[in-house]
Amino acid sequence: MSDNLRRYALWQMRDFGRDRAIALLIIGLALGFTFVSPVKMMQVQITETSAKQLIMVSLQQIVYICAFVALNGIVSNDRKQGYYRFLFSKPVSIPAYYAQQFVIYFVGFMIVMAALLGLFAFLVYPLSPVAPLTYCAIVYLSLGGIAFFISSLFRFDWPILAGVFLGSALLHTIWQFSDGWRKLVIAALPPLNKFSSMLGTLLDKGTVETNDLLWLLGYSLLFFLAGLFVLRRRPIA
Repeated sequence: MSDNLRRYALWQMRDFGRDRAIALLIIGLALGFTFVSPVKMMQVQITETSAKQLIMVSLQQIVYICAFVALNGIVSNDRKQGYYRFLFSKPVSIPAYYAQQFVIYFVGFMIVMAALLGLFAFLVYPLSPVAPLTYCAIVYLSLGGIAFFISSLFRFDWPILAGVFLGSALLHTIWQFSDGWRKLVIAALPPLNKFSSMLGTLLDKGTVETNDLLWLLGYSLLFFLAGLFVLRRRPIA
């Protein structure tokens, strides 16, 4: 099984590069252009402070969309397209295969985001990529477990995934100061509200709130493990 997993890793890398990396680059460049081009057209001298502000505004939009694209269909695509008949004709653990795919997609996602930040440094202003890449990693890992679980359960996961992410963000905004049952509802939802100030803190201080980070990653890990359990117990067909 280990040998088969290693061989499949090459296919998973290739599939990410062909099916997702190009799309992520196009999306990142298109969205980045909409934020950067007005500043360039005004011919304003960009300083470190203004470059950080530009990164804060643009990256928070780009990273969510790119993470959604990278994670969409991470399990369900093989079920929809019937690839599981070929993939699992050889002895290989289904949970291990998709856990490996999750890690490979994470590495691919980070490479794409590093390339986009490199273009920003070359075309706009050379900022250290450590804080932005740390933020990208946190977003992917925080959303990834939830996406993995939904994709392991449903054949058409993207509308459910979009509804969960958008609904959570909306309800956290509307009910953030509510009490009673509304407070219980938002406590059970993905804690996406904790992303709001995280990038700014990373850029300014190089740190994040430990409680926020543990809550985000712990929530995601719980759903990731639930997804592995589903894949172990439920037929992939």
